[in-house]
Amino acid sequence: MDNKQKALIFILLASIFGGTNQPIIKIGLAIIPPLSFVFLRFLIAGLIVSPFFFHKSFLKSFWKLLPLSILGTLNIVFAVFGIGRTAATIGQLLYAGVPILIALFLFVFLKERLRWNRAVGILIGFLGVLFVVLLPAIEKGNKFSGDLLGNILISFGVILWSLYIVYSRRALKTFSPFVVTAVFIWTTCLVVFPFFIMELSTHSGWWRNLTLSSFLSVGFSSVFSTVATFILSQYAIKYGGSILASLQFYLLPIVTYLIASLLLGERLTLGIVVGGALALLGVYITTKK
Repeated sequence: MDNKQKALIFILLASIFGGTNQPIIKIGLAIIPPLSFVFLRFLIAGLIVSPFFFHKSFLKSFWKLLPLSILGTLNIVFAVFGIGRTAATIGQLLYAGVPILIALFLFVFLKERLRWNRAVGILIGFLGVLFVVLLPAIEKGNKFSGDLLGNILISFGVILWSLYIVYSRRALKTFSPFVVTAVFIWTTCLVVFPFFIMELSTHSGWWRNLTLSSFLSVGFSSVFSTVATFILSQYAIKYGGSILASLQFYLLPIVTYLIASLLLGERLTLGIVVGGALALLGVYITTKK
């Protein structure tokens, strides 16, 4: 098996685990308060990665990477509140805007050259993502068009996650991808822990209503969508390069829709197809060499 074949396998697995995440989280949020879900998800993920990262130098790395990690943490917070309100398919589709924003932020903040095809891709992708965000106002009364506030919250998360990836490039010159991710995981745990304690009183007794699906939701999101997806993505980049690895941005919305239609009964609307096609076309043009 050559490197390209290995990369494609890693991309497929990462897309399956990552694309399943939003529908699975939506199931868990039916009972578990949003920030409690985030805390439990990242606590389990943190315990999984801890044996590989906890050493004396890790604490030094933690403080240096903390400002960067806060961007990733805020993305998670906005995303979990957003996905609790809107459709899982739309939530994942909005994240197709990440490579578009990365190209824009690299030009604005790091002064990287912006080729004309990237500028066109950014414009087309932005129009597609904006169309998806505004779908609840465009397709009024269609329950599968999502929720406007939920879409806006996820959009804030997309912006923050794009900034996190942009500035991660600098961090990766000094720290390994695994250390950067481990710090992000534990930063998220520490930031949301006070809110987890608060939700224990404001959502009194929610833990008494936990079901098997609740446990499976948190477990899958922690093990597969957080730890495994990251590792698989890194191996996809290692064996296939960043361009080939970007195939995930096309596969993730498809996987999410298939899982969401099966588990949540979600359906595509004309607006989702049109907006999604524009967004993915923008991603293709922006990431194409």
